[in-house]
Amino acid sequence: MKSFMTSPAPSASRPARPLLSVTNPMSSQYDTILYLVRQTTGAEVVTIQIDGMPPQPVPPDLQCLQAPLVHQGHRFGVLRACAREFPSGAGHLLAGFAVLVAEQHALWSVAQLDMLTGAMTRRAFMSELGNAVSTWARSGAPCSLIAFDLDHFKSINDTYGHGAGDTVLRTVANMVRSELRPCDRLGRLGGEEFAVLVITDPEGALDIAERLRAVIEATVLREHPEIAFTSSFGVASCGEAGETRDSLLTVADTRLYEAKSLGRNRVVGAPGLVGESSLS
Repeated sequence: MKSFMTSPAPSASRPARPLLSVTNPMSSQYDTILYLVRQTTGAEVVTIQIDGMPPQPVPPDLQCLQAPLVHQGHRFGVLRACAREFPSGAGHLLAGFAVLVAEQHALWSVAQLDMLTGAMTRRAFMSELGNAVSTWARSGAPCSLIAFDLDHFKSINDTYGHGAGDTVLRTVANMVRSELRPCDRLGRLGGEEFAVLVITDPEGALDIAERLRAVIEATVLREHPEIAFTSSFGVASCGEAGETRDSLLTVADTRLYEAKSLGRNRVVGAPGLVGESSLS
């Protein structure tokens, strides 16, 4: 889904590479910047790599320059350009384009985020999920979906009020984001239901879900320490759970409701994969 955008230049001596090889569902927003980097620096390959993903191999016949991507003082990736030879000042140009990429990333985030929780909106998240599944279909890159919601959330609203419920939602979203890699995506699908898109296999996704479940269970609200809450999780991965965005979501939701039927505050993954919470 998720880590690189590639913008190579054609060559008369070998077959032209595609202008844009997409492995990041947000990549289309960077098309113009990638094109300009290639045109101004003479780069044959330009990539944006999000931190937390395996590095893309560097072509052995090319030299590479890179510039960090930084937002609000935090690095979240690098902009890399590779060429046989760079003109003078190419590094300075690349640094300037890195600033543009970071600004574009920030603008995209603001437009796509849920106002209450800071998670992605359902529409934005589903778009990323669809792109991640398409990438899996093309390249086999792993793609997993973790669906979860808060157990007995209605009783929190009924007992403590909707303001307290909103605090729970914001806190859960913040805690989950703090546990994720920059390349992972958290979305709010509606009400108290969330989903996490992770580029990993079924075992890795189950481990992440178990960690999130434990973190949520251990969370104490500063404003309402009397409120205890847990979450139930369903985990599905491309390949074992269908080949479309909707089928992946359906399987994850089915496993989420299975977790609830088994007593809540647990994780259900693919058959044969058992999380720690399921053993307790």
